[in-house]
Amino acid sequence: MTTAPMRAGIIGLGIGAAHAKGFLRSPHTELVALCDANAERLAARAVEYNIPAEMCFTDYRAMLAEANLDVVSVCLPNALHAEVSIAALEAGAHVLCEKPLATTLEEALAMQRAAELQQRRLMVAYNHRYRADLAWIRQMLRQGALGKVYNVYAWWRRESGIPSSGWFSQKRLSGGGAMIDIGIHMLDMALWLLDFPRVETVSGQVTAHFGTRGLKTWSQARWANDSTAEPFDVDDGAVGFLRCEGDLSIHLHASWAEHRAPREDIIHLELNGTEGTTVLHVVNYVRDGTLQFYTQLAGQPVAVAPNVRWEGLYGHEALIVESMAALVNQQPAPSDVRHGVIGVQILEALYRSSQLRREVALE
Repeated sequence: MTTAPMRAGIIGLGIGAAHAKGFLRSPHTELVALCDANAERLAARAVEYNIPAEMCFTDYRAMLAEANLDVVSVCLPNALHAEVSIAALEAGAHVLCEKPLATTLEEALAMQRAAELQQRRLMVAYNHRYRADLAWIRQMLRQGALGKVYNVYAWWRRESGIPSSGWFSQKRLSGGGAMIDIGIHMLDMALWLLDFPRVETVSGQVTAHFGTRGLKTWSQARWANDSTAEPFDVDDGAVGFLRCEGDLSIHLHASWAEHRAPREDIIHLELNGTEGTTVLHVVNYVRDGTLQFYTQLAGQPVAVAPNVRWEGLYGHEALIVESMAALVNQQPAPSDVRHGVIGVQILEALYRSSQLRREVALE
């Protein structure tokens, strides 16, 4: 018996454009509805994805009431994730929410309870899990090539990468800056690779040395010379230290801006194990030459530079195709709501630690 494709809708067409590619690629979904407060952008995406005008909305409530959706992507400013995701769940749809799941642990838990109550899935868009080089590291871990991992360095650092407009620089809409924007990806990669070890304590320090002066933005800073603009009130850099069960430590660093090579944008993930160390080092989003593996053979240290093949889908497309297949086949979600809750809990503790200037224990 052939099952009809799930009816999919997207709320927010910024990063939502990446979600659209996934829904269009998945054999299990049909993209039928779009929602965006920007009518011009909405119209352009409707033409691009061949969505009729009657299925285009500027109010998400109208879309949820009229479009009869099975699955919804929520791609809005962080502060709206909880409100809109819960509304979509209550409308009977499964939800794929952009990261972070929410701006507070209280909101994240409310979202989780709503999903359980409605018996619908709530998933988180951790698209950076779907890299070929990261998949190789995960395979090496499964094979025991690193032995016991005892230390992780995870950072994403940019020379000039402060968002120059929109909601990212406003804490009331974003919940935070560099750490909640790009640091959450590094945190998730580390925890996911290690099967989510229990984090016991968190220490953190956040700073804002560039954004408050209108420096090191992607383009001309709107708040630098505009007295009517809301002030930059989030972190443009942050560090964290996590103590985990089993003597594991995780070092986090997220930076939108710092003095380094011009336009440099680096993702770095290093796992130190008792039998080997693996390093993922991605400069300006390249795919080749990103991996190193260090171990000892015949009593001597050796270095290996794997060259993995990038075959098939990656990023949001791979995430959505796999997530939709899991839904249809009643398999566990690859990026479950619990993963999102854990991330929010840790980041909330990190920001609190910076404010209190002391280590914070997780319940």
